Amino acid sequence: MTDSRERTGWRVVRWSRQGAVAAIVLGLVLPGVATARGSVGAVATPHVVATIPVGADPEAVAVDPAAHRAVVANSDDTVSVIDTGSNAVVATIPVGKGPLDVALDPAAHRAVVANFDDDTVSVVDTARHAVVATLPVGVSPGSVAVDPIAQRVYVANSGSNSVSVIDTRRTTVVATLPVGQAPHGVAVDPAAHRAYVVNLGSNSISVIDTARAAVVATVPVGDSPRGVAVDLATHRAYVANFDDDTVAVIDTHRDAAVATIPVGTDPGSVAVDPTAHRAYVANYGDDTVSVLDTRHTTLVATIPVGAHPAGVAVDPIAHRTYVANEGDNTVSVIDTSRDTDLATRRSHRNGPRPGHSTVSPDRHVPRSPNASAARDGAR
Repeated sequence: MTDSRERTGWRVVRWSRQGAVAAIVLGLVLPGVATARGSVGAVATPHVVATIPVGADPEAVAVDPAAHRAVVANSDDTVSVIDTGSNAVVATIPVGKGPLDVALDPAAHRAVVANFDDDTVSVVDTARHAVVATLPVGVSPGSVAVDPIAQRVYVANSGSNSVSVIDTRRTTVVATLPVGQAPHGVAVDPAAHRAYVVNLGSNSISVIDTARAAVVATVPVGDSPRGVAVDLATHRAYVANFDDDTVAVIDTHRDAAVATIPVGTDPGSVAVDPTAHRAYVANYGDDTVSVLDTRHTTLVATIPVGAHPAGVAVDPIAHRTYVANEGDNTVSVIDTSRDTDLATRRSHRNGPRPGHSTVSPDRHVPRSPNASAARDGAR
């Protein structure tokens, strides 16, 4: 980790949320399709099917399902482009200093990279594998999200307690919004015209009305929140609370916390698959991913991945989850196609909704010997 990162006093690991994937997901949520509620034990637990070497200390990953591409932000000032069909790196692109997050705008064939160490955002042409613009933003940008409908990018600036708003048509910063202390994660709900900013330093979420470019609510969450993801189908946001090993569930209609789910050690990133009613949480401290049933608000599986998973993203079309493992310079690919909802949906698609079987959720994975050291380094 570079000295400039250490000046913040906390470890930056978060989920990259691209609005374009959310739009694709919305198209997949078809009304009138019966969804079965089978027992978790009825099918195989999701598992890692591939491990892909990438750059040094990968921090975040974003997926473009239609283009069969994943883009990984590496701490060695590069992004790796993965062909998700072959699970091979097809390009390595230099960007700014200390990239910590990446989000995709598939319609524009652009990736947007938050460069923590030089206070910039790199705009990458994903078709030509080249940086086409570098924009100055706030101090220590650590998180980025794309709204493809409004053609806006939201950048959480942890060092200046602000969010920079970028117009993607003009490639310029058009607004800077004050939020809470040390904003660390950001996610967008394009249809609701909302952005959700996780404030690590004040244990809260700032809710931004993107149409008015104004903060309209502040929601308390857990201790040291890091990552956030929005489930567009159920109007819920999921917040990974790093220091209390939980995920907070936010009702985005009421802007209020409605549940808290225990997960693994040091959760820092979360991604949602609305079509499968699942959320995937990267647990930095115990090298696992927690799988949450978003309908029943329970932990249903724990999946071992690489060392220090720092970022997670979902491909809802191919039923794959991608995990950036900072500790061993890899991306783990998880096959989620045999998870409960997906498997039972295929067998009961035209049938009546079966009864729900009560399932005892998996418990915490025990803390690893290095968990305390990892937590201390994150502060």
